[in-house]
Amino acid sequence: MGPGPVAHTGFPNSYTNFPSIELHADVASSPFRPLRSYHCAELTRSLSVSSPESDIITLGRILPIVDTVEWIDKLVSTPGITDVQLRFKDTSDYATILNRIQRAQQLCNAKGVRLWINDHWKAAIEAGGCFGIHLGQEDLASCVDAGDFECIRSAGLAFGVSTHSYSELAAALGVKPSYISLGPVFNTSSKDVNFDPQGLETVRQWRTLMPPDIPLVAIGGIGNADMAKSVRIAGADCVAVIGAVTKAEDVEVAVNLMNKAMS
Repeated sequence: MGPGPVAHTGFPNSYTNFPSIELHADVASSPFRPLRSYHCAELTRSLSVSSPESDIITLGRILPIVDTVEWIDKLVSTPGITDVQLRFKDTSDYATILNRIQRAQQLCNAKGVRLWINDHWKAAIEAGGCFGIHLGQEDLASCVDAGDFECIRSAGLAFGVSTHSYSELAAALGVKPSYISLGPVFNTSSKDVNFDPQGLETVRQWRTLMPPDIPLVAIGGIGNADMAKSVRIAGADCVAVIGAVTKAEDVEVAVNLMNKAMS
């Protein structure tokens, strides 16, 4: 009878049709620690849903990213901060990084704030007690090559992944992360990136191409509450911010405005 009809369809417009890439056979064996967005949590409450999923941790509306333990100390005492991410721009010394993580973790534990570590998953695991790890695509590949994914899972850590392109989104979906970030949404000077600003339309696309139960974190150039509001309307569940907090005249006021914008 010959082959059946062949149709040229358009680009996927739903997560049900968007492909994922398994970087290694064992990587996607099980998902990382699940998170949900505030918006999913509010919907669950409004519907009076009671299920094991109601115990899933809710990711904060904003995720400040800072370079020092001193900033961690300041932010954990700021109302409205539930998650903070520590990155390391001035050193690659393992002992120094481990010491900073341990100090930051003590501060976070004292205030009930969740600590995310950027890139340095081995030190985060050794330090113990951290909530999550965030990796860029290069570090994602290195982690896979090193066979450390199971170590991260065994440590009970949440896992966030950066994306800048469709191929990177497919790779991120393949590891079943806790959240996926997209950036830079707008022009940014906080980090050298090889990608042009993604814009709000790409935020909308990412939200449709990701399963609704995975939070979408927008990052890059989100310097004030108005910009945060625009990415929230476009579909982002959380904004990762740097200068919007660290350069603010009043950090508490800035955090409050950003949280309201992301409501």
